[in-house]
Amino acid sequence: MATILDVAKEAGVSKSTVSRVINNEGTVKPATRQAVEEAIKKLGYSPSYFAQGMRTGLTKTIAMVVPEYTNPFYSEMFRGVEDVALKYGYMVFVCNTERHAVSDIEYTKELLRRNIDGIIYNTYHRNDSVAEYLKKVSKQLPVVFMDKIFDDCSSVSYVYIDGYESVRKAVHYLYNQGHRKIGYILNSEDISVIQERYIGYLKGLEDCGLTADEKWVYRVRRENEPDYIKLGRDAARYYMSLSDRPDVIMAAIDMIGIGCIKELNALHVKIPDEMGVIGFDNISLSSLIEPALTTISQPIRKLGQTAAEIVIAKINGEEINDQVIFQGDLIVRETT
Repeated sequence: MATILDVAKEAGVSKSTVSRVINNEGTVKPATRQAVEEAIKKLGYSPSYFAQGMRTGLTKTIAMVVPEYTNPFYSEMFRGVEDVALKYGYMVFVCNTERHAVSDIEYTKELLRRNIDGIIYNTYHRNDSVAEYLKKVSKQLPVVFMDKIFDDCSSVSYVYIDGYESVRKAVHYLYNQGHRKIGYILNSEDISVIQERYIGYLKGLEDCGLTADEKWVYRVRRENEPDYIKLGRDAARYYMSLSDRPDVIMAAIDMIGIGCIKELNALHVKIPDEMGVIGFDNISLSSLIEPALTTISQPIRKLGQTAAEIVIAKINGEEINDQVIFQGDLIVRETT
């Protein structure tokens, strides 16, 4: 197995020069860099991240913490994180906290014991103790938050979408299309991002001079391992049981909207003539369901890429804009 000394000898440079090329540190002449890279390729040299960690204090690993595996939103985000991480030689651990506030703290402590270099944090909760703990951790280790879990975000790094304004604008769109009975499927009120979207829905109704009708708001009863398709189907059956029902349903996430479509199809409800549906996320399945789901699009992969760029820049002590808010785009398809 080739060593860094073998590479240095093959390239005709010092060991420290090879190290600078590998770690992208300092100034190296282009011709020298090319010689080192060719030697690495020829010898099949693979740097030891353990040895580098002993020297630099870095393990070249970052963690992406998610609240659940069942939502494909997070797998799409992971692809974006990995796009950037691999480019810089980092591996990504995906960690599932299973939506329990207590395990958010315990899981983070375990990650710190494993000397990871940074965290990309997705969490559902606004629990005060969790928020304070995570804010404290962010002062010790590069952390990028993907949800708005703090009332004051001025001192933390974050990347997220403005769900409030995105949903508000979608209500305006529906109003301009002639809809006056707009329902909403609220996916758990303890989830911070979902609550932001719901408040945007209420504000959109207010903007348009519409009154929120409580019977048109379906509050999901979730379990620890939610089947979002089933939850959407349950919601559709509820709406169709009403004598005075909405003519369009807004779902907090795409998976629930897709469940609605499946049940409405099973009940032979004409979409969108008898009932329209709008989702949120624009996961890949939203364009594959029939009819295709109108949805508020998040740039999911871009969210992951941006978070990874920020956390790696912070690990390297580089200056970067570490507070990024994206706007959602309404993708009009066949369900409205």
